Amino acid sequence: MTTSRTRTQAGLIGAAVALAFTNAGAANIDLTGGYNVCGTTNGATVCSANDSSGSTGSGTFPEFVGTPGGQPDTFFMYNTTSNPVEAGNEVGNGANQNRDVTLGDFAVQSVGGVDVLTFVLDINQNRPDPILSLDHVSIFIGDGSLTGYSAVADTLGGAAAAWAMSGDDLVTLDYSLAAGSGRGDLFLYVPTSAFAGFGTDDHLQLFSSFGDPDNNNDGFEEWSYLSCTQSSVSTCFKPPTEAPEPGTLALLGLGLLGMARRRQTA
Repeated sequence: MTTSRTRTQAGLIGAAVALAFTNAGAANIDLTGGYNVCGTTNGATVCSANDSSGSTGSGTFPEFVGTPGGQPDTFFMYNTTSNPVEAGNEVGNGANQNRDVTLGDFAVQSVGGVDVLTFVLDINQNRPDPILSLDHVSIFIGDGSLTGYSAVADTLGGAAAAWAMSGDDLVTLDYSLAAGSGRGDLFLYVPTSAFAGFGTDDHLQLFSSFGDPDNNNDGFEEWSYLSCTQSSVSTCFKPPTEAPEPGTLALLGLGLLGMARRRQTA
C-alpha cells in the first residue's frame, strides 16, 4: 500500500540521518541512480521512487496540481483559485489538476526526528528518453488566489515563498524507475518549521518548473500529498509554536548516503 511505502522510505531516511549532509555548492541532485536515492535542498529531503510497484497517484494520494499534457519542452505550473489562470501556467482545469488546499489538509510525519509535510511528484516521459529535470519548487501560503510568478524574485503575486529549493539546485529524475501513471517518481519532505506563523486555514500553492536542461517530451506531471484524511494518518498539521534551533533543518538531511549520487557543476 502507498502509506506503507511512504513510511518505509521515511524510516530508511531516518535510520541514516546521522549521515546527513547538505548539497551546498551542488547544482544538480541526481536521483537517476536507482530506488531510494536521496538528496537535500534548503533543509528539505528529496528521494527517488521507493520501488517500481504500487501507486501513489490517482485515488491514493490526492492530486492538487498537474498538467493535462501537451505542454512545451520547458514549462511551469501552480495551483490557484484565480480565474482565468495566468498565461504560461500549464496547470490543468480538472478538479485533480488545479485544486485548492489548506495547510490543515496535510498530514505530518516524522522523518529523522523532524516533522515534515510530504509531497509526491509523478512524471511522465517517453520511454526511449525518460530523463526529466525538475528545475525549481516554491511553496506559497496565502488565500489561494496568488498569480503572476516572478522567476527573478521567486515570488507569486509579490509574495515570497514560505519554502523554496535553493536557487542553484535542480533535480534530475528518471521516469523508467517507476514507469506508469501515478506511481510517484519523487518524494519531497519539507519541514513543518518552514510554515511557522501560518494557520490551518491558510492556503498552499505549489509552483514547480521543468525541462531545463532535460526537456519534457510527454506530459501529465502531477503533484499529490500525504493527506490528513487518510485512515492510517493520525497527526494533522498544526502551526509550529516556535522557530527551530539553528541547523535543525539541516538535520533532516540525506539518508542513504552511500546510495546517493550527486553531479557537481563543471
